[in-house]
Amino acid sequence: MKKTLIIIAAILLISNLPIFNFLFQENYQYQNFDSSFTYTEESGKGKSFIGCVRSYGHFLCEHPEKDQGDNRLYRSFTIKPWRFWEWSQMLFSERYRLPYKEKTNK
Repeated sequence: MKKTLIIIAAILLISNLPIFNFLFQENYQYQNFDSSFTYTEESGKGKSFIGCVRSYGHFLCEHPEKDQGDNRLYRSFTIKPWRFWEWSQMLFSERYRLPYKEKTNK
């Protein structure tokens, strides 16, 4: 029993190393309230969450009317707790702290 717990703990720790996050990370999607801004974070292709935040800031500068009312950025992906290799990101990454809004296509 003790050996099994150690093996499970080792698998969880190893699976949260950056190499696993890079290899198994999904593409994350974001949007604003009215879906006039959308962004897809593509793992391994240079489109990151930081790029999303910058793009959204640029979008708000170009569309000052969007800065009125609900101008928050939303995540359009659900949290999948069974993807244990992403647990460290779920705890520490800002992308998981964004409010959830179901993806709408325009």
